[in-house]
Order: sequence, then structure tokens, then C-alpha cells
Amino acid sequence: MSFRNNLFKHLLKHSLLRYYGLFLAITFVLTLFWFVNAVNQTKQLATSFEHGLAIEIDRVSVKLSHLNVGSRNFTYDHHFRSAIHQLLLNDSDIHQVIVKSGNEIVRYSTDDGGHLAILYANGLYFPMNEELYGGDKFLKIYGKGNFTFVTLVQRFNPESEIFIAAELKLLPAGNIEVNKSSVKWIALNNSASIPELQKVLEKQFNVDVSRMLIRALIVFISISLLFFVLLVLQERLRADAIGNELLLAEDSIVENHDISNISGVFIAILKPFLQRMRLRFHELKVQNLEFSERLSQFYQASVDAIVIHHQGVPIFFNPAFLEMIGYSESVIYSLNLFDIIKMDEDLLREAREGRQPTIEALLRQSSGNTLYVEVQVKPIKFRGQIAESVVIRDTTHRKFMERELQLQRMRQVKSVIDGQEKERQRLSREFHDGLGQNLVAIKLKLESIPPDVAGELNTTLTQVKQMFNHTIEEVRRISNNLMPAALKEFSLAVVLRNLCNEVESNSGISVGLTVGVLPEPIDQLLKTYVYRIIQEGLTNVIKHSGASSVNITVYADFSNLHLIIEDNGVGFNTSIPTETGNGLYNMKERAILLNGSINIISSQGKGTKIVAAFPLKPQNQSVNG
Repeated sequence: MSFRNNLFKHLLKHSLLRYYGLFLAITFVLTLFWFVNAVNQTKQLATSFEHGLAIEIDRVSVKLSHLNVGSRNFTYDHHFRSAIHQLLLNDSDIHQVIVKSGNEIVRYSTDDGGHLAILYANGLYFPMNEELYGGDKFLKIYGKGNFTFVTLVQRFNPESEIFIAAELKLLPAGNIEVNKSSVKWIALNNSASIPELQKVLEKQFNVDVSRMLIRALIVFISISLLFFVLLVLQERLRADAIGNELLLAEDSIVENHDISNISGVFIAILKPFLQRMRLRFHELKVQNLEFSERLSQFYQASVDAIVIHHQGVPIFFNPAFLEMIGYSESVIYSLNLFDIIKMDEDLLREAREGRQPTIEALLRQSSGNTLYVEVQVKPIKFRGQIAESVVIRDTTHRKFMERELQLQRMRQVKSVIDGQEKERQRLSREFHDGLGQNLVAIKLKLESIPPDVAGELNTTLTQVKQMFNHTIEEVRRISNNLMPAALKEFSLAVVLRNLCNEVESNSGISVGLTVGVLPEPIDQLLKTYVYRIIQEGLTNVIKHSGASSVNITVYADFSNLHLIIEDNGVGFNTSIPTETGNGLYNMKERAILLNGSINIISSQGKGTKIVAAFPLKPQNQSVNG
């Protein structure tokens, strides 16, 4: 067996000198390329993360500035706590809100059940007093475990000692970490733009290059060892095979046989096998050519664009793709597919996992025009590498027709709803000016009968007068429900407060109303539709929810009017269509007519929450065409 070991050593030495060095060089270059590419991608990811964080901080700052602080004892105010509770529930990135009023610091957060938790905290959440008086807005970023915490502190107004802070809990990419040497409070300018805020954030984060370098070394060493082991196994098998042939030759010599006969025996055995292999190879070659021809004809004839890419770089495409995007063939290979096709990343991930058959996206042509497209993705193996096929179908015409049908339907719905409003106004005037005046006239006629003339009918007349008083009040109530006169004469806040007081007195349900700063005047159509949505929502609460309380919040930001209706009733399963009337349908229709959005959040036993937003400025596209 010693000659086998010596043969194995010589074969292994020869292979190591001939192949292993070249393999190590190629592996090193590929690993280095991967490392540089990973560092660049991580830096780009860090820049994107910092930009997104700047937008998030600016958005949270606006939300904090909208919190209603009415007095120094605002921390005990129910509406203030309710506003913070809604802020924590609606914004998952906000971990907690901290308020400093004088020497008192209160921390607000939510527990696992979504309830508001209040803790009187120490001063570690704020800068020192001398730092606080040096500005009106501060920022602090620090890392803890895999999470990054961002604390934004801002003075409520320049002349007060009231500070409000929001702590964000974020999960950045694994190779982005907080720069520990710069963890301190940063004073910000109140008028700082998002690009200026991003420049501040760039100093607070860095890319962990050392971790990525260690990972690259581990990959390089692992691949090198794996190749070495495979090389050893291959040369071991070669040594054993050659050793067996030498033993066979030795036996032939001992038995006085010619070695050439042994070769002839080997050839006689292998020849039929090689012929079968040659025929099989020819059959496979013909089949492969036929398959390639059919596949090529399919790609050429398809009206849908088909492109195969590797990490966004196109490596194959059909003529329909060229015609759709308008670029030349030479330019396409230098493009990134996802730079010209914009789609939602979450939907793309679901499609790659097989949970989403198609994705709606936007395709940018070379002329600058944008097409609506429908995309299908599927991972494949192409030319020996893992790639992804993308089938793109132009749906611009279909989208245009759907939009026209939607607009036509909205015009019809708006005509119906506006007609209902006009009929409400007419009936309200008829009740108030016609029936109401007649009832008042009859009442006055009855009251003009002297008591001495009425005689024994005095008691009956008194009862009839009381019935007329009740009827007149009922007519007034019906007239006001049909079209409140205050809807045109007073602000939205006044009309909503009257509605809430009336519902509370008639139903026994506690109705809370919080109205933030609203622009005046509000468009009459927006005011009327928002009033009807809230009226419909309260009607549903009374009829179906079994709730004991309901809270309504109305506020506005720079561009939208926001509405929240939340009750503590029995709730319902939103995935199951309800058969309780057209209430929810009418609310959604009115929201669509206002170019707004409305979401209904509910589950069994956990109440119902309606969240809506309506644009304050006129939209480019309206149901009026």
C-alpha cells in the first residue's frame, strides 16, 4: 500500500502547484470584489436610512408641535393624554413620549394591550438645564442591542419651560451602527430642512467595515478549505484507480501475459459503452437544439416583455422589452432594471416568495413617459447562474379605462349624494317653514282660548297644548337632523359639538370630542361630507356597537383634515361583509368623493376605530372631470 500513498502524494503535489494557486487568486479577487461591493451597498443603505430617519424626525417634530398644551397642568388633562395615546398607537416607530414641565418629567408609553402607561421619570431623558436653555430643539441618538434609539426634544414655545420629547425605536441594517464617540445631545435649528438634518445624522452613524472584512475572510478561508478537501478526495480516487491498473498489469506479467492484451481487454469492454454514450449525447444535443429553437420563437413572438436579470443587471431580453422601454440594446446592458421599473419592495418580496402572483408597477421609458405595467417574477437558473425572470405586461390602457369608469361612477354617486343633500334641505325647509309654522299657529290658537270659556275642557286643552309643544320640538329636531342650520352659519367644531351633545343626551352613550386647529373657512362640501360621515359613524355606534363611550378626534395638518372615531363596543370582523345597512358604504363613498381615504379597524370584542383623511387643497383629478 506504500506505492499508493506515494502516488497520492505526487498527484496531490502536482495538482496543488498547478491548480490551487490559481484558484486561490481567483477566489481572493472575487471575495475582494464582493467585499467592496458590500461596503458600497451598505454605505448607500446608510445614506438611505439617514435620509428616511431625517424625514421621520421632521414628521415626528410636526406631530409633537400639534399636541394641544392648554396650561401648565396639561399633563393631567384627559384630552392631552388621549392625544398622546393616539400618537403612540398610530405611529409604531414612537417608543415613548416624555414631557418636562418645570422640574416634573412624565413618560408616556403603551403596554402590550395598547393601553397608555404613565411613569414619572428622572431627568436622564433630557439634556441638562443649561443645555435646554441654549435652544428649542435637541436630538440624541444611541444604540442598544440591535436597536437604535432616537430622542427628539423640543420646546413647546420659546417663552415656556415646557419640553416635549419623542423617543423612536428603530432597527437599521446589521452593518450600520451608531458612532459611539459622538453620542451626545445635538442642538437643532427649528427651521432646519431635511437635507440639513440629514447632514447632522451622517456624523452619528458609520458602517462597520471590520465586521464585513471578517465575514469576507471567513468566506475566503471556507471556500479555500472546501476546494482543498475536494482536491484531496479527487487525487485519492485517482491514485486508487491507477494503483488498481498497476496491480492488474503486475498480475498479467506474473502469469506471462502480454500487457497489450490487457489494454485490448479494456478497449473491448469500454468500446460499446462509449458508443452508447456518443449516441445518447447526440440525442441530448438534438433535443436541446429543438428546445432552444422553440424557446427562442416564444420569446420573439410574445407581446409581453420578458427580461432575465441577475441582481438588476439584464442578461437576456426579448424584442417586446426593447419596444416597450425604447432604449437601444447596447444601453440596456448598462442599466439597472429596478431603476426603470418602480414597484413596492414588500410586494416584490411577497412575489418572490410565491405569495403574490402579479405586482403593479411603473415603467419609465427612454422618452421620459411612464407606463402602468403588471409584473410577474420567478427565480430561475440561467447559463449556470441563479437569475430572475421578469414578465412585464403593459396595462396603461386598462388603467386609463378603469380610471374613466371610476370617475364616471363617482360622478353618478356624487350626483345621487348631492341630490340627497338638496332633498334634505327641501324637506328641512318644508318641516320648518310649513308644518312647523302650522303647528305653532294651532298652538297659539289653542292658547288664545280663555280659561273661563274652556270650562270642563281646560284639562284636555292643557294636554293638547303639551302634545303640540312636543310635536313642534320633534319637527324641529327632524328638520335639524335633515340639514342643521348651523352647518352653514358656524364652524365645523361648533356643529360637531352640538351633534355630540345631542347624541349623548338621547342615547346615554358618553361622546368625547377633541378638535385641533382647523383652517377657516373650510370648503362647504368638505364640511358637509365630514359632518355626514361622523353622523353616520355615531348612528352605527348607537345601533350596533353596544359601546358605552365613543371618542371623536378632528384635526388638520398642512395639507389634510384628519378624522378618528373610536368606540369601546363589541367590534366586528372586517373580513366578513356586514348586512347591517349602507352606513359603512356611504362613509367610504363620501371619502372617495373627497379624494380622501378611510380605514375601518375592528375585531371581535375590541371595539371599532375609523381613521380618515381628506385633502384640504383641491386635487388635480376630481369627480367633476
